[in-house]
Amino acid sequence: MKKDWSDEFVYHWKYYKSPARPSISDLRFIKKNIKSKGKNAKVLILGSTPEYRNMCGQLKLSVTLIDFSKKNYQYLNREVKNKPKEKFVQGNWLKTVLDEKFDIILADNIVNMFKKKDINKLFSNVSKMLKDDGYFITRTYFRDKGEKYTGDNSIKEYRREYPKSGVCSGTIRNLILASYDFRKDYTMLKDAWKVILNLYNKKLISNKELKDYENLSLNRDFLFFMPLRSDLEKKFFKFFKTKEIFYGNEKHLKNKLPLYVLIKK
Repeated sequence: MKKDWSDEFVYHWKYYKSPARPSISDLRFIKKNIKSKGKNAKVLILGSTPEYRNMCGQLKLSVTLIDFSKKNYQYLNREVKNKPKEKFVQGNWLKTVLDEKFDIILADNIVNMFKKKDINKLFSNVSKMLKDDGYFITRTYFRDKGEKYTGDNSIKEYRREYPKSGVCSGTIRNLILASYDFRKDYTMLKDAWKVILNLYNKKLISNKELKDYENLSLNRDFLFFMPLRSDLEKKFFKFFKTKEIFYGNEKHLKNKLPLYVLIKK
């Protein structure tokens, strides 16, 4: 049965790996930037990303988090082995703006959760919570102009170029593009699921691979926006200057899921 975008989704998060989660090289890069702000850096995390929370715990930093769901935050606690001192704020990133200013704001794939029309508001709110010399570090799926995929060439590319990454890590971005509505400029995860079922019916993926996809619980009304690189950077540049762009060195990331380090204009 198809679910809405949030129903029980957190219980499936344990099955997700990079690129849905930050990779090892991503985390190494982020840690370096956090440490550059000193031992008393004030950190805000948009969401409850366990990897970011664990990193801040290792660095003995206090953290503020804004997430729409306290239940999700509490459930993900089990993944945080080095839990920092945390202040949780339940809120909507398009509406919730804290009075406090932060040295570091971390956001993992949050752009992809909104429609294009909401992105300026999102970045405006982030800029209001960032110190003048602070870093907004955000990781975002993007696409290049003219870039398109089908289910068939998504799976073929995976088998040819990075089969050791695992079928979900190696295909999920391209399967989202295979189901993408370029007129609306988003897709729903349930449409990517239909592409996967079609691959299975054509015997292009195995029973085991189908099960791996099933564990992701994609058959739901979860909007996914993958902006054009040029559009994304135009929206960034309205509020921020680019300090650095980092691409994780894991092969399946394909230089398509960068970390931007941004400073307020």
